[in-house]
Amino acid sequence: MGNAREPSRYIRELSEIAGDNLRFETVAGDLLRQCPGCRAGYLVERTGTANRRFLGCSQLPNYEDTARLK
Repeated sequence: MGNAREPSRYIRELSEIAGDNLRFETVAGDLLRQCPGCRAGYLVERTGTANRRFLGCSQLPNYEDTARLK
């Protein structure tokens, strides 16, 4: 599907039609939070060393902003 910097043509077309009404969600229907650092990616759950879960930018490795999950 691409990413925020280079969306697929389908996402680009949906963005043109829906404008600000387009939402990016998880499979569970939760709204994805925009990365506060790069503003191009979204915070997604990742698993790091020792199986620790954290939120990381979807633009990884281009942008490496992370946040711990509680």
